[in-house]
Amino acid sequence: MSRSIESSSITPGTVYCIAKNYPEHAREMLLWEESPQQFVPPAEHLEPIVFIKPPSAVETGGITQIPEFEGRPLSENMHFEAEIVLLIGMDCDDCPEEDAIKAVKGYGAGLDMTLRDVQLEAKKQGDPWLKSKGFKKSALISDFVLRNEAGSWQDLEIFLDCNGKRVQHGYFSDAIFSPPFLVHYLSALYGLRKGDLIFTGTPAGVGRVAAGDMLEARLCKRSSFENESYELTALTATVLQGMSRH
Repeated sequence: MSRSIESSSITPGTVYCIAKNYPEHAREMLLWEESPQQFVPPAEHLEPIVFIKPPSAVETGGITQIPEFEGRPLSENMHFEAEIVLLIGMDCDDCPEEDAIKAVKGYGAGLDMTLRDVQLEAKKQGDPWLKSKGFKKSALISDFVLRNEAGSWQDLEIFLDCNGKRVQHGYFSDAIFSPPFLVHYLSALYGLRKGDLIFTGTPAGVGRVAAGDMLEARLCKRSSFENESYELTALTATVLQGMSRH
């Protein structure tokens, strides 16, 4: 088992998230946002689509739920999005792409929980969609395996099972923007700081959850044997009903 960094020890200043970083997920999002008759395949982006979650969105205890305000649920359609997450290990400004991977301390599995109905309505109205992405317990993370232990990022893949059924799988090498480029880009525009997290995007297959669902996201590394991989770290989460009462 590779050495790891406990998720409970991670206190990010900023949680960066990359939207539509896998071509097939970009396609499925466009099909939801537009009518099939209007569908146009996503163009090749020159820059990634970036949004952030507040640090208070990070959850290490394996619990997520639809938020409520004054007793009213804010969504009727929460989706899972499994992602490979980068843990930044040093302050980094204007980092050249060829050196950028050195700023990554470790890799983890993450869940970007999304209030899909809230997000799509905000997009339709031209409003910000922080509420759909940044609520408490919306950024779930596993323990992180050290970058040097994990090996090349190009060999990494993410799996997600919901109630024991495989719903998502993606190879990191299929992402539009690579980890070195993301570090290079984010460090140039915003400046990355030690402890920051980068959710690098989700593969196709995102879907709705219900109370009681069990989610298991697994970060794996492909082996030298064809169609085989082994687990580096994993995240198990439960979807709760409503807000916790104390």
